[in-house]
Amino acid sequence: MNSDSKNERTLLPFVVLIGVVVAPLIFIAGLIFGTELNTAIVLTSDSLSSWVGAIATVSIAVLTFILAKETWHLRISQIAQLNEIRKESMRPNVVVSLQPSMVSITFWDVIIQNLGKGIAQNVKFSFKNTDGSNATEENNHLVKVFNKLSLFENGCSSLGLGQTIKSFLLGFGDLERDVGEDNVFNQKIRLEIYFEDAEGAPYKNSLDIDFADIKGISTLGGATDPIYSVFKEIEKLRKIFEPVFKSGNKRLKVDTYNTDDRVIEREQQIEREKEYLAQIEKRNSTVNKPIKQD
Repeated sequence: MNSDSKNERTLLPFVVLIGVVVAPLIFIAGLIFGTELNTAIVLTSDSLSSWVGAIATVSIAVLTFILAKETWHLRISQIAQLNEIRKESMRPNVVVSLQPSMVSITFWDVIIQNLGKGIAQNVKFSFKNTDGSNATEENNHLVKVFNKLSLFENGCSSLGLGQTIKSFLLGFGDLERDVGEDNVFNQKIRLEIYFEDAEGAPYKNSLDIDFADIKGISTLGGATDPIYSVFKEIEKLRKIFEPVFKSGNKRLKVDTYNTDDRVIEREQQIEREKEYLAQIEKRNSTVNKPIKQD
């Protein structure tokens, strides 16, 4: 129905234009045929040209009015489009997401991001139950979990373009202890996000959190983030080499060898080998010496 009314509004100027153009022609044709049928009406060339000029003037005035009106509507449409483009160029977009921590999949972090094109001001958060009622710490345990972060309870004055706030939110071990093993994956909540752009225009986003969606998710290995695994290995190497730097001057004591040192070391090794062979030969000669009998 909206498309039909829009088409009617689009065809209306054309209908009016055709009517304005055809009406003088019909009038002139009526005068010509009228003079032929009724000889009492006498039109001279001057009076006929006056009628034609008057009708043309009226037609031009009507067409000018229509043109001015369409130009005005076009100008209003252009202004609205420019305002919309300017509004979109500074529109913020604050979103909240949950993801496993890089340490372990049993720990989850909350991430607040401004993915829009402008600064977000007066960022506020509110919680709703799945039935639409207000969620409180008494009727929804997740409200207590989120309110451990002051940001969710008191809001944020501003969130810059591309700014990200990340924090640890919960561990499933603590959640199981608080709500019971059977209710861990029954936790549900709707997080509503309210914020404004630089000119104070309000916006709203929402996030539905249902722990049943993450039931059964698992990962192989230790940490969920390979970068964290690399960090742990580097930390082990640091602990191994850390005692080397325990001296007060923070310097390594290193013995360096040049070519002359290597030649001397080789000669010393040959001398030791000769002495060792001489000792073995002396021992063998003593063992093989015949025993003198009386």
